[in-house]
Amino acid sequence: MDASPRNHASGGGRGDGYGDEQPHVLVVPYPAQGHMLPLLDLVALLAARGLALTVAVTPGNVPLLAPLLAACPPSSPGILPAGCGENTKDLPAHLFRPLMVSLAALREPLLAWCKAQRRRVTAVVSDMFTGWTQPLAAELGVPHVTFSGSGAHYLAVSHSLWRRMPRRHSPDDADEAVAFPDVPGSPSFPWRHLSWLFRQYVAGDEVSEAIRQIFLWNLKSSCFVANSFTAIEAAYVERPLHDLMEKKVFAVGPLSDAVDRCADRGGKPVVSPACVAAWLDAFDDGSVLYVSFGTQQVLSPAQAARLADALAQSAEPFIWAARSGTAVPEGFEAATAGRGMVIHGWAPQVEILRHRAVGWFLTHCGWNSVLEAVASSVAMLTWPMSADQFTNAWLLAETGVAVPVAEGADVVPDAGQMASAIALAVGKGGTSVRERAAELGRSTAAAVGEGGSSYRDLEGLAIQLSSAVSSHFREHMM
Repeated sequence: MDASPRNHASGGGRGDGYGDEQPHVLVVPYPAQGHMLPLLDLVALLAARGLALTVAVTPGNVPLLAPLLAACPPSSPGILPAGCGENTKDLPAHLFRPLMVSLAALREPLLAWCKAQRRRVTAVVSDMFTGWTQPLAAELGVPHVTFSGSGAHYLAVSHSLWRRMPRRHSPDDADEAVAFPDVPGSPSFPWRHLSWLFRQYVAGDEVSEAIRQIFLWNLKSSCFVANSFTAIEAAYVERPLHDLMEKKVFAVGPLSDAVDRCADRGGKPVVSPACVAAWLDAFDDGSVLYVSFGTQQVLSPAQAARLADALAQSAEPFIWAARSGTAVPEGFEAATAGRGMVIHGWAPQVEILRHRAVGWFLTHCGWNSVLEAVASSVAMLTWPMSADQFTNAWLLAETGVAVPVAEGADVVPDAGQMASAIALAVGKGGTSVRERAAELGRSTAAAVGEGGSSYRDLEGLAIQLSSAVSSHFREHMM
């Protein structure tokens, strides 16, 4: 569709007399729901501060982002088979890496678009998976900003991997520890907990080398922006990560909390929020467990059966948001009807987490879900499965707001052990964790409120992006 300046996600600039030199930010998301939603929240917050922004997406993502669309480059050619989707929700997992690489073919069309605009692009903000926009920004002579929908901790760990390229001494040992000396606190993680993108790297392979280059380009950015806040990972956001990136990290999250926690997040629930709230009203404060594993992960029949057994054995009230395709055992819903609700499909997660009766969240530890729980003062039972979820679970345990119950996309947990963990957590055994979650929830509200740490970082980012002189922007990033 036409990418004229009047179709920007925001209105004009700050009215500071620059005319055609007013700030104009090109935003390039990565087409996956967990990546796009927080970046679009950032777009909304920057637009509210007077910046003009253009969001660039491919035609296949037009229906998802119609209210914000401004630029619509051609579909990405090359590596993907003809007819493939342009969003991870439409692709099998083995095509995620080729999709990430194929998007780089949009660099030249985007460059041509930028050069054709009357109002020149003055900065580029892109997802950490679209680092190929850094050389585009360099050719335009404007600053490049890397955005992470995850936390600053994962931002540091993932980029450390691609810069240092650690290798296993024992190729068959998935538990071999990998140290991160250039990350605050020098943490270490077993090989199996590292980024799946990195673990699939093969030297000399076209896709592997292209993905590494994307992350290396990110390290040349003027600054980084993380959907996080100081209280949850102070060591990673209170000071620039000089040992690794030598650039400032703006912690501006939780972005969904700063925009509107009750806004439509891209789907329609199969059960209305009012109906769920009425059901929850019958239970005591903090007594209900909410269970959800996000939009990408489908439990296997064996995993779903074990989870159902654990929920039945624990005797605690629960809501289970079972993603479409999850095989909930026959008879389970009838057997637990007095204290359980199963939602088949998209659930009003934010409203559920905010209800006073919900005290715990059994989660895969996707960062968006983590932040929604933290903002709602809800403690977590963790079952990380892929991507950044393992390091997120580690961070939550370190912060004192979560208890591990399982890990791995293929693991079939012991129902009895999980039931015991649920009963202990929801009962008095989880009191200290819930108290810490409540404390962190108060810190979240303070961070995004006027004058809070995230509010100040957002204001600082907006000011830097509003600078019409790239060198002035870069001076403030160092």
